[in-house]
Amino acid sequence: MNFLRKIKKNKSITSLRRYIVYVISVFFLFTVKHLPWKLVVCLGRSLGKFAFHIVKYTRKRTLDNLTKVFGQEKTDREIFQIAKNVYKNIGITALEFPKMSSMTDKEFFSTVDYEKKQIDFLWSLLDKKKGVIFASAHMGNWEMLAGFGARLGFKMSVLYKPSTNPYLNKIWFGLRGKNQLIDITENLQVVTKRLRANEVMCILFDENARKRGVKLNFLGRPASTYKGPAYFSLRTGCPVVCLYFIRGEDGKHKFIIERTIYPKRSKDLEKDIIKIMNEMNASLELMIKRYPDQWNWIYKRWET
Repeated sequence: MNFLRKIKKNKSITSLRRYIVYVISVFFLFTVKHLPWKLVVCLGRSLGKFAFHIVKYTRKRTLDNLTKVFGQEKTDREIFQIAKNVYKNIGITALEFPKMSSMTDKEFFSTVDYEKKQIDFLWSLLDKKKGVIFASAHMGNWEMLAGFGARLGFKMSVLYKPSTNPYLNKIWFGLRGKNQLIDITENLQVVTKRLRANEVMCILFDENARKRGVKLNFLGRPASTYKGPAYFSLRTGCPVVCLYFIRGEDGKHKFIIERTIYPKRSKDLEKDIIKIMNEMNASLELMIKRYPDQWNWIYKRWET
C-alpha cells in the first residue's frame, strides 16, 4: 500500500497519467464531433445505461437520494426507473457537450425549442444597464446555456471550477471558447465588475457549497447553498433569471424561463441574500418535481 501511495504522489507519474487522460479525451472528442446529432444522442443513452449498471456506488447514492425525497409518493420500481433515466440523461449530455462546439448556429438552434418573446425578454433586462445573472442547475442539458447565450449575441461570462488536470482545462477552454471564463477558486471581484459593465453571468447554483455555504431547506432537507448569485444580484442590482434546458423525447431541448428574481435591498443584507437563495431553490424544486429524471441525483447534495 505504501508503494502505491508513493507512485500516486510521484509528480512525474501524475503528470504522465494526466497527459494520457488528455490524449484519450482528445481522441474521444474528435470522434464525437464528427458524428450525427441523433447518433450522439443514441450513444449517450447507451453510455448512461452502461454506467448505471457498472458504477454501483454512485447508483446507490442516486437511489438513496431519490428515495429520501420521493419515497412517500413513488414506488421502488418508479424510483429505480427514474434513477436509470438520470444516468441516460447524463450520458447524453456528456456526448452532446463536445458535439455542440462543432455545430453551426443553424444546427445548434434546430435542437432547441424556444420562443422569440423569451429572447426579447432577456434582452430587455439588459436595457436597464445592470447586467443579468443566468442561474441554472445540473438539469436536462445544462451545457446548452453557455452556447445558447453566446450564439444569440449575449456578452457572457461563465463561472467554472478548474480541473486538477491542466491538460483537460485546455479542452474545456476550447469547448467554451465563445464565452469568458471565471475561475470560482480565485478572486470573484471580476464578477461584480462585469455585471456593472452590463454583461451576463452564467452560474450553476445547485452544487454542495459545504462549509462555504448556508444551510437552507432543499427538497425537505438542509443543504449547503452558495450565497454568490444572491450577493452579486444585491450588490449590483441585477436580476437573477432561473432558466433551464429540458430534454424532450424527440431529442430537442425545451428552453424554460421559470422565474425572474428582482433584488430588493433592506437594512438586513443577510436576510435579503437568504430570501433570494430560497426563491432560487424553490425554482429548482419545482423543476425537479416536474422532471425528476433530469436532475443530477448523483451529487452529494445534502452532505457537508
